[in-house]
Amino acid sequence: MTASKRRSIYHITCADGLERLLAEEVVELGATIVDHQPPFQQGRVIIEGTLETAYRICLWSRLASRVLLPLFTVEVERQDVRDVAEELFEAARDFDWSLIFSPQSTFVVRIQTERDVKMNSQFATLRVKDAVVDSFMDSHGRRPSIDTQNAEITLTVLAGLRNHTFSLDLSGDSLHRRGYRHAMTDAPLKENLAAAILRLANWHTNKYNTLIDPMCGSGTFVIEALLMATDRAAGLNRRFGFTGWSGHDGQIWKELKLEAQDRFEAALSKLVDADEYPLIVYAFDADWEAVKATRTNIIAAGLERCLPFIKLEERTLADWPDFHLQSASAEHPDTALIITNPPYGERLGDKVSNRALYQGLGYNLQKFAPSQTAAIIASQIEQADVLQLTNISNTRLMNGKLPIYIRIGDILPTSTKPSFLQAWQTPNIQLPEESASAQDFVNRLIKNIANLKKQAVREGVSNLRIYDADLPEFNLAVDLYGDQVHVQEYAPPKIIDPEKAKTRFNLALAAVRQVLNLPRENVYIKTRARQKGNEQYEKKSDTGKRLIVQEGRARLYVNFTDYLDTGLFLDHRPMRLKIAQEARGKHFLNLYSYTCTASVHAALGGAASTTSVDLSNTYLDWGKNNFALNGLTVDHPDQQHQFFAAEVFEWLKEGSEMYDLIFIDPPTFSNSKKFFGTFDIQRDHMSLIKRAMNRLTSDGVLYFSNNFRRFELDELLPEMFEIKEITQSTIGFDFKRNTKIHKAWEIRHFPV
Repeated sequence: MTASKRRSIYHITCADGLERLLAEEVVELGATIVDHQPPFQQGRVIIEGTLETAYRICLWSRLASRVLLPLFTVEVERQDVRDVAEELFEAARDFDWSLIFSPQSTFVVRIQTERDVKMNSQFATLRVKDAVVDSFMDSHGRRPSIDTQNAEITLTVLAGLRNHTFSLDLSGDSLHRRGYRHAMTDAPLKENLAAAILRLANWHTNKYNTLIDPMCGSGTFVIEALLMATDRAAGLNRRFGFTGWSGHDGQIWKELKLEAQDRFEAALSKLVDADEYPLIVYAFDADWEAVKATRTNIIAAGLERCLPFIKLEERTLADWPDFHLQSASAEHPDTALIITNPPYGERLGDKVSNRALYQGLGYNLQKFAPSQTAAIIASQIEQADVLQLTNISNTRLMNGKLPIYIRIGDILPTSTKPSFLQAWQTPNIQLPEESASAQDFVNRLIKNIANLKKQAVREGVSNLRIYDADLPEFNLAVDLYGDQVHVQEYAPPKIIDPEKAKTRFNLALAAVRQVLNLPRENVYIKTRARQKGNEQYEKKSDTGKRLIVQEGRARLYVNFTDYLDTGLFLDHRPMRLKIAQEARGKHFLNLYSYTCTASVHAALGGAASTTSVDLSNTYLDWGKNNFALNGLTVDHPDQQHQFFAAEVFEWLKEGSEMYDLIFIDPPTFSNSKKFFGTFDIQRDHMSLIKRAMNRLTSDGVLYFSNNFRRFELDELLPEMFEIKEITQSTIGFDFKRNTKIHKAWEIRHFPV
């Protein structure tokens, strides 16, 4: 039997968690598994096969890390508890390495250890290297050279508790290095890990005709998918460690490469020369440098002819196109795989921001690709839990030393049921005699909702005020957020009997639940006493429960429990929508930005940039979460969206950037510990507006608003600027019963 036909044992290594997939793959490549039953050894699959089998795995495996040919194994002597490094030295010193490679070759030694083996790997590596050199000096009087970067021969030692195995690494460099990654982005995914996730999603079975990666980075998923689709061997364009080995069979290797090249060219021609491309690929990223890197790497991978059916564009999650995917009921349905590696973990920041990103991604999946398949990476399983998928599978893998979770499933369509307000029917409620004093409140609440419903449904408004102290004896505000209700009791004057006020408020709460037909857990209660300074912004509890509401194009977080206010001032809805309409192409500045809701609207409206300034890091972080929820990148390299925790007066004074559109909605009074002195809206508004106007472009507009009921604009301001009061146009239809909720002005520079 010739050496090339002799069957040998090989160890195929992989990242932890890929053993089962790797076993399936190497069997497809002609290997016989020696491990008869799973679980396989951690990080490796042991096979039996010919040299051709080993070469074929080196060339074609998309999942393996290395292909090791064991040379010899020595049992460990533990009686005298000798140093492991010395054991390795003696074993290597006794082997004739000239049987493996010549002294003219360069080599490198890599040490691996079983988990319970304690030793200094760096020192052990040096000792094995010395032993190999000594062996050559004894047999040839010459020594090979060490090359840690581009060695011709790689020797791998697995140091164990019972024995040590010395192997020749036929792959040389790790097999995940395909040779196409000419351009890099931050934290790229290893190529063999990307291929494994594609295999988990059954991409290799030709199940799909569309691939979408909305956060493509340097294009690893896209390229690995195309390598599979074009039947291109993973290692076609790289060198291997066996070429310097004395047992290398050049003829077998040449034939395998020619076969691989022929297969690739045939599959590629079939794909790109078809009348209609049977495959469409969408690859987006918010960073233009990543888009360029993906294109560069596609070309480096030999896939340039695929570029015509690859839609490679700079896009955020907020800027997804309509993919026009056909439903499963169509005669020739599109079958799409949406696969991506979001910037999880340290790359994005805190876990809350991660959750916002995944919720935003999940919303887009449901909107643009319902009933299709998604494969999403997460660093925490809780991140993947927010994705609306069914037929779910979860796989835990290792990306280097970082554990990651792969969530694969079918995307649930968005709900088609009518909105809560749209489905609400006028109830017929007659309170019992003991509650009859609340009947007027019930009647007024029903009347208000009936009057508001038609316009709210027509305009798509789901967050609105449905009652605002309309009846003096029921002094409370009731706000509807989708199917959640936020009830604020205005603290009664001291002349009112507290017990009587409490009884009346409880009657009102019961009436709210009856009229809206909502369970108790959907109703949130606050008491709103007269606030001083920033008290309305101070934390009242710490439940951390956030809900998502829709306003125009924006999805926003609200919190009904932890603060007096919810994070969304409903009376400014018309102003935010106005900003969204006017923001396209403009640089937008949001002062006293609170949770940055106006900035989100501006960004979704196409603003060239947004800048949000607030003294509170807590609210700016909330704002960043709102951005992430809408697929807007907060860490864009061009700093398109910026957030500054600063006192507004100082920030305006220190900067010089100019803005086309400015919104100011300051507090009535502030004496924050971070701000030396106090801010009073009536006293200080003129100085504030003048400073802001210094940052407004000559043809820009500043919108100024506040909710101090006795506020009067300084009479000198109209002499300095062109001012127009726009209060009535900024009061929403649900606040027409209380037009004093705020005042607003449009301020411009006088024409030159």
